[in-house]
This record gives sequence, C-alpha cells and structure tokens, in this order.
Amino acid sequence: MTISLKRVGDVVKVRCQIPLTILLFCSVVSTFLLWSGGLLAANNPQQESIPVWVYDADSFEFWRDAKGEYRGLYPQIINALNDKYGYKLQLQPVQGADISKRFNHDSHGLYVGVIRTETRARTKVLSSRLFDNEVVTASLNSSASRPEDLNQTRVIFRQNDATWERIHQRYPDLTFRQLRMVTTSEEAFRLLSEDQADYYVNDATEMDTTARYYQISHPFKALRLATVIGFSPDLRGMRDNVNQLINEWQRNGKMQNALSENRRQYLLSRITLSDEEKQWLAHHILHIWLPKNENFAPLIWQDKNGYHGSALDLINDLRELLQARIEVHYIDDYVEYLRRERWPVRLIDISTTDDDPHAQGNIGPKIAWHNLYYTRIGQPFLWDEEEIRHQRVGVLAGSFAYHYLRQRFDSEVTVVTVASIDRLIDAIEDHQVDYILGDLSSLETSLWGNELFRGVLKVAGITRPTFNIGPWVEATHPLHNLLSQFHRLSSYRTQLERQAEPAVTPGLTKNTLKIISVILLITALFSLCLLGMMWRHIRQNRHINRNIVEALEKVNRAHDNETGSHIQRVAKYCDLMARELRLPRKITRDIRHFASLHDVGKIAVPERILRKEGPLTPEEYNEMKLHTVKGWRIIQGLGLGTVAENIIHFHHEKWDGSGYPEGLRGERIPLEARILAIADVYDALRQKRVYKPGFSHEHAYDLIVNGSGQHFDPRLVALFRQHHENFRIIYDSLAD
Repeated sequence: MTISLKRVGDVVKVRCQIPLTILLFCSVVSTFLLWSGGLLAANNPQQESIPVWVYDADSFEFWRDAKGEYRGLYPQIINALNDKYGYKLQLQPVQGADISKRFNHDSHGLYVGVIRTETRARTKVLSSRLFDNEVVTASLNSSASRPEDLNQTRVIFRQNDATWERIHQRYPDLTFRQLRMVTTSEEAFRLLSEDQADYYVNDATEMDTTARYYQISHPFKALRLATVIGFSPDLRGMRDNVNQLINEWQRNGKMQNALSENRRQYLLSRITLSDEEKQWLAHHILHIWLPKNENFAPLIWQDKNGYHGSALDLINDLRELLQARIEVHYIDDYVEYLRRERWPVRLIDISTTDDDPHAQGNIGPKIAWHNLYYTRIGQPFLWDEEEIRHQRVGVLAGSFAYHYLRQRFDSEVTVVTVASIDRLIDAIEDHQVDYILGDLSSLETSLWGNELFRGVLKVAGITRPTFNIGPWVEATHPLHNLLSQFHRLSSYRTQLERQAEPAVTPGLTKNTLKIISVILLITALFSLCLLGMMWRHIRQNRHINRNIVEALEKVNRAHDNETGSHIQRVAKYCDLMARELRLPRKITRDIRHFASLHDVGKIAVPERILRKEGPLTPEEYNEMKLHTVKGWRIIQGLGLGTVAENIIHFHHEKWDGSGYPEGLRGERIPLEARILAIADVYDALRQKRVYKPGFSHEHAYDLIVNGSGQHFDPRLVALFRQHHENFRIIYDSLAD
C-alpha cells in the first residue's frame, strides 16, 4: 500500500505539474500572439478599426463644426493616414483625465496631441514632431514678460497636462503664492473671470480662441512644447508609416499650410458680434490710414503687385466676411501724420518699449522695430551706431528713419531727404550721402528688382530696437473687441516676410539709361562686354546674403569683446569636419559660411550679463540661454536657409537631451548643430575668458572625448579624435 500510494502520489504529483507547465507555455505563446497580432493589425488594413484618442476640447487641432462634424488638424492627418495606408483609424474624443489614464496604462490605440517630454521619450512610443507649441499665460488684467513675473502670484495649470512638468523642470526657482490644478480650460477661465487667480498657464492652443478677452503674455520665450502622436505598445509597427507621412508633410510645406489654415478656420468659426458692433457696422464707415511710400513689414509692405501684410489681410477679411464698409487712405509722411493726428484705429502704430499706458489699446502683439544702415561695398561697417554722428544719411521724406535720426542725433547728423527708394540709391551711387537708413524690406526690394545695376550696397549697421510696431485701436472704440478677434484670425494668413520677385527687366534708372544710350552707338563687340558686365553684377548680387552675414558678424564682435577670432576658428573647425564627413558640397559650404553666426543672438543679451566677470546667477544664465532663440529670430526672413537657422537655434543642444532650448536628443539634433557644438566647445575651452583661463589642447581634447554620448555625438567625437591635431593647428594659426 505504501508503494502504491507513493506511486499514486507520484502520478498525482506529475499530473499536477503538467497542467502548470502547459499553462505557463500557453501564457507565453498567447502573449507573443497578442504582440504579433498587434503588429499585424498595425499594418493590415483589413483588421478592425483602431481608436484614435483625442482631447475633447475645442482648438484648431480638433473641433466640431455647426453640423457636429469633426474638423481640425488631427482629423485631417487621420484621414490622410487612412487614405494612404488603408488603415481604419477612428477619432474618439474623450476628456483630459480619461485620455491621460488610457495613455499612462498603454491602452490600445493612438493618442494625438501628446506633448513630448524626456520621460515620455524614454518610456512611450512616440512619433516625429508635428509642430511646436509656445507656452503662454492668460490673465484678466496683468502681463508677464519674464518667468520671474509669475513669482508670488496665483497660478492655474491643467491637470494631467505636460505643461506643468516642463515649466517645473525648466524653471525650478519659480515660487507661486497659490497653485491650482483644474480639469478643463473652461474652469481655468472661469476662475480668472472671478478673480480667484492671476494667471492661467498652458500651451498656446488652449488660448487660441477669439471668444475670450484675456491678455495673453509670452514669458517663456525659450520654451517650446513638441506635439507628437503616441502609440500603444501593440501598435508600435505603425510608427514608421506615420513618421513617413509626417516627414513628407514637413518637407513639402503641407504641415505648415495645414497648421495655418486650420487655425484660421477654427478662429473664423468662433467669431462673434455683439448687438452694438452690428449696429455700428450697419451705420458707419470704418476709416483706416496706411503708409503709402514706406514699408512696415510684416504689417504692410509694397511691391510691384501692390500692398501686402497683416493690416491688409485684416481689412480684406472684414470686407469679405462681414461686408464691412471700409475706406483706406494711403498717405505719404505717415509717421508725421501719426504723431499729430488722433486716429482711433491705427493698424500701423509705433510706440516706445516703455509706453505701458499705450498698451491698453493693442489688438495684436507688438514687435521690435529697427532700421538698417546701408553703405557702398568697400566702405567700413558701423561698429557702434554712435559713429553715424557727423555723417550724411539719406532717408525717405517723412519716414520713421527721418524722425528716428532727428530724435536721437538732432543736428549732429546731416539728414538728406528724398521722395523714393530709387532716389536714395541714386544718392549713394553719386556720393551725395554716406549711408542710407531704412527698413530691410524696402531696400532689398529695390536691390533685387534692379539686378543689373544695383550690386553696390551692403548692410553696415542697425538701429537700436527701442521702438515697437503693431496694430492699435482706442480701448473705448465700439469695434475694439471685434477688431481684436479679426486681427488674430488674419494674422495666421499674414506672410511674415516678403518674397522678393525678380524683375522681368532691369530698372530704368539714371545709370541704366546712360548705358542704354551708349549701347545704341557702339558695335556688337561692346555688346559682348556688356554681357560680361551683366554677369559680373549678377554674381555680386548672389553674394548679398554673405554681405548680411558679414554685417551681423561685425555687430556681434562689437557687442562681445571675447569674440575675437573665435568665430573664424569655429568656421574652420566645422568646415574640416563637414569635409571629412563627405557631406554634399552645398551643405559643407553653408556650414562653413554660417558657422560664424552661431552666437549672433548675443547682440540681444544685456551687456551687464555678457561682460560680467564671475559666475552668472540662475536668472542671468536663463537670460543668456535665450541667445539661441533670439539669434534664430534675428536671421529669420533673411533667406539664409535651414543650415544657418539650425546652427543658431540648436548648437547648445546635447546628445543626451540635457541641452537647450528644446532639449532635443540624439539624431533629432540637426547634424550641422552637432558639428558646431564640438567646434564651439573646443574653442571655448582653449580661449581665455573673463571667468576662466585658457586650457591646453590636451585638456580640451580629454574633455571633448569624455563628453561622447553625453554632450556630443559619439560618431563626431570619433572623427574629432582622428583629426584633433588639425584643430590644434587651426587654433594656433588664428590665436587672438
């Protein structure tokens, strides 16, 4: 019996083990099948529909029209994915808490409108960047120009939103008198209206509505939130296809067009008119005065096709959408009239940076306004604007430049006024003036429009940006709120920079007529000489961007006494690395030409910070870090290209994602910025600065190599190790 029982027990024991083993095996197999099944579902259009979770709050990203149909950027992208890959993606609007819970628990589906953070980049499956969002503040009656302005105030953030995490990480020293978390933006705006909070902080899409009359501020100028699409782990296989569509849209400009048009359509759907506004429009004509002979881009500029800009877009939208009766008066000497007239509506208004009472009437953002000094090629640059004293400066009669010179220098500058841009250029060609002062858009239009004879000017300097321009309406005007709404609507249509169009024929200026007269009297041999002259001047005009680069280099050197030969050496390091990487010739040339502009944003950094001897405070360091964003904004619109913008904007990003201004990681950092990072750090280590001695080549070499995989791209560090002796030679040959 004992043996039998033992055998029975053995049998029982074995029989108990077999089901457990089978159960474990089946569990592994089923897990694999579920995972692989998810991949198949992600790539097989015949599978069941896939939910796309979206935050159910009105914005240009997603909203419902009057018929209840889904509109916005995300429906447009989802439809494109379904059409291209045969997916069955279906939008599923849910509340913020629900979508956050699903995303955190990796519930099945796609998630649109996810804010990329470093934590999410490590733990979640995310797509390429769709667009960047600015973090702004809304307030009933307060403005915040810097993060420090929020200290000791009552601040609202939305729960389950990445904005709070990014603000807390980037600005850990901010201390609020009261911090409240709400579930919806509507609740936040209600608290503001009841004076239970001072500021609501969120990304710009949450404030993107003309239905609310709150003051929007931009204190976090260096902070951008990258918006992406998230995937549950079982749909990881969809990411490549989604990224392919996103990258395709980014390259061909379709993403930017979709963003602009959806913003515009969303705002248009939210335009509201009060009874008072309807009555006013029915019984009045809106009179608007605009400059006739002077450009104030991007508010207004003129080319051969007429006038353009946000002011004209606003007027056209009012006429088209509201059938408003508007009379536009174009006048010369606009600035002179602006100083003495009391127009209640000024779509082109000029104010000083400290004109706070004037800000009550602003219906749109003010931008810093300055003019450029031009001179003949071969003449010196203006290292300091004070050098313009006792010079002859040509300006348009009655222009902003005329009043600026009179106000700033009085009689210490000989101001020569003329009636047109062509007369200005004639004056400097005939040595009647030493400099021209005017806005970039007006002068560049004339230069490009007269390609045959106008390759004679270069940028020599820049005025101090102590003035702002923007649209303004008297706060008590019956249409103040309506015009505010329409300005926000129209601003999305505004072309931020005028694209110069080549002239069909050369401008018939004085010099042109002289040459044409000579051509009529000479032989065909001289015609060949003329063609040679044409080719030479065309090539000179192709270098106009390089002239701008050189001007900015000079301005930067004058502002920063530590620059010295630093920018020249950095350009040579970058050229060396680009050639060794065998990059395309054009990219290599652009990297070499534009590397010297990497710190151009420091011209906007206060000298008390730039020239400080000793360590910077956290606040000063945050201000210093803004030079990447400020520099990027300075060169936007000059047509220097993507390489130049990437070098200036991203050269302080780090391989591990701990850099600034965007916190990009790895190969998301543009290659040209990664190259610049090594070149810039090496030279900074070697160079003596006010806060440190110069390091030896060997010490700098060790620090660069030790930064591989953290600060620097490992592949570029390996290249640096191969050619570090060439770095030493470049530094020694151009040492200050």
